[in-house]
Amino acid sequence: MWYLTEEREAVLATVREFVRTEVAPQALEIDRTSEFPLALFKRAGELGLLGVTVPEEFGGLGGDETTHALILEEIATAMPVLTVAMGAHSLLAGGLLQMLGTTEQKKQYLAPAATGEIVLACGSTEAVGGDNQVEFATRAVLDGDEWVLDGGKVLISNIGVADVYIVVAVTADHVDPVTKAGLSAFIVPAGTPGLGVGKPEHKLGWHGSATGSISFSGARIPKENLLGPVGGCLQAMFVSATAEFLSCGPVSLGIAEGAYRMALAYSLERQQQGQSMFDRFQVTRHKLVHMYAEIESLRGLVYSTYAERDRGEICLAQGRLLKIKGAEVAEYVGREAIQLFGGVGTVVGTGVERYWRDAKVMAIGGASVEALTDVIAGLIRRGLA
Repeated sequence: MWYLTEEREAVLATVREFVRTEVAPQALEIDRTSEFPLALFKRAGELGLLGVTVPEEFGGLGGDETTHALILEEIATAMPVLTVAMGAHSLLAGGLLQMLGTTEQKKQYLAPAATGEIVLACGSTEAVGGDNQVEFATRAVLDGDEWVLDGGKVLISNIGVADVYIVVAVTADHVDPVTKAGLSAFIVPAGTPGLGVGKPEHKLGWHGSATGSISFSGARIPKENLLGPVGGCLQAMFVSATAEFLSCGPVSLGIAEGAYRMALAYSLERQQQGQSMFDRFQVTRHKLVHMYAEIESLRGLVYSTYAERDRGEICLAQGRLLKIKGAEVAEYVGREAIQLFGGVGTVVGTGVERYWRDAKVMAIGGASVEALTDVIAGLIRRGLA
């Protein structure tokens, strides 16, 4: 592949071995129990996979975005939910720390996060809707040397296992509907009095992502736990969200590849009237070709976009497009893989149907593809795409 350099090949070889020997053998069990894959998460940190783009001075590899994409794609072929946990940790919470944190804050929180010593979660979403920050109700009020937080967040990944929550709260009388000024970010350690952590939701897919609600009732944190300027975290949030949307491209690519590989292997092995399904049925061959074509089309979009990112482009529209197209392709390939397996494909123990379930959540989690489509339309209207 044109985007594979010698350095990236070396990293990818390490990741493939990690996936083959440690991730893949546990994938079905994690999906069955919905247990957060903490040991694998920590192992990813030991291998440097949680701090790929974090500067070396803060414990990271100082690598590029394409390398990060390759890592996510490979892990997602076996256990997509591990990449979900990694994204919430490294891109959302870690991204805000990297962009807004002081040197002291980065040493205290970003450095151990990059190596997996601590787990991060990002508390942004509220029940009013994904990006409707104007109506956010979680508030932070400065009282002497402490900020006091009240309110709640929903559908937050890594709850319960997180050691630190990066929380977005309103710090003004209201949030400006145009500039969104009035939102601030805070570092809230787990165990802070007044911080309530709910139980993870049992979802269609992403089993093991530990996604649920957190609440604040007079939670007090030191004023130095403010992350960035008062009322001015939105730009960083926009950048970290774009990074998350970008990551949905390689993750979806990995989901599609995992489902395709299972379907191809089954079609070559399953005998019908003395021949494999692949050799016996034209419809089987054609389905696999169409699946392959969609995967390769997505691959081209993913790595051309990441190449732009590595050249310094923000990729506002393309980043969101990766999530939209990625979910579409992953759902399609996952659905066709189940169809090729037939009745066996609906049996949870086979493992193929989980790819479709994870792809379905990908189309909603973080931001729905419909909402992102309208955001891209707005960017096009303003000449920004």
